Amino acid sequence: MAQSQVQKSQVLNFLWLNLDLPAKPDPEDGSIRKPLPEEYIGNVRAAGERHPHAEVDLWVDSKRLTEKQIAYLKAVTEIDRPNVHIKDLRTIPAYDKEALYNEGETNEHWRSGWSGKIWLQVDAAKILISLQGNFDQSFFADLDHAHLDIESKEVQTMIGKHGLLIGSAYEGGSSIENQLWGFEPRQRPFFETYYEKALRSAYNGYNGFGDLCSMTSSFTDGDSPVPEREFCLPIGSRGLAHAIQPGHEWSGGNEPHKKVSKLQKVWRWITGREKEDDPSRGFAVIPAGKLAAVFSAAEARKAVPAPAAAGAMKQGRKPTV
Repeated sequence: MAQSQVQKSQVLNFLWLNLDLPAKPDPEDGSIRKPLPEEYIGNVRAAGERHPHAEVDLWVDSKRLTEKQIAYLKAVTEIDRPNVHIKDLRTIPAYDKEALYNEGETNEHWRSGWSGKIWLQVDAAKILISLQGNFDQSFFADLDHAHLDIESKEVQTMIGKHGLLIGSAYEGGSSIENQLWGFEPRQRPFFETYYEKALRSAYNGYNGFGDLCSMTSSFTDGDSPVPEREFCLPIGSRGLAHAIQPGHEWSGGNEPHKKVSKLQKVWRWITGREKEDDPSRGFAVIPAGKLAAVFSAAEARKAVPAPAAAGAMKQGRKPTV
């Protein structure tokens, strides 16, 4: 990798929105619903490990999660990853004050034809979080595209040429999608305009995909039109085919059922884990005992001094605003 690439400050943004607003109270037994699929937590941590010199941010809405859910999410996501952070969308005034983001999902068929309000919110919010901070390179990826290698030669060549890259819907060819992108400051106006268009479309019941297609079809660098192949990055998704809402009655699907022996069932009853695997609860419960263990482990790790040369402390990092 060229030295000039190493010195660039980078951010890789991810987004998760829950259906409920406000968040439903935690169960009285001390458990919580999983704040998001655990597979996606693993994807964020893996991205942080692959890119120790980049800031990796997972944005969530603190009004759609309970305090205990957020604490759990921070504990399991940020541990041993000094460059990975859980960020609150409510700290962005343009998000907190926008009417679009202040309504919960009311359509129980939100997955059918991508007709739910949640998709309008997600497609606009992912642009807004990409505009936060002051970095040499800003990236966004859906959580099943977290394997995006922002330091690869392919990515750096593409973003270096026109200051912009947009992900393809397919791994083997170019076809614009709004699942990932990256840009340098010279293309920030492109995404500011895109956000304005996507927000307007959301209020008219349309997501931001069409706006991105129309903008990229006429994308120019200076006065010259740019062929799509020069900024469209082919990449396939990894992980859940469609995001589910763990523990929600409109979850969109359950995690795979795990067959257990009678002895295992007895042990899980003794330890309280039978609730975690109860089909009626969507296999999406973090029991009180597990929560306590996670929080204890997180506190213990805080007491251990961090390495002096942590990846997140890269020299030259520009501050987030």
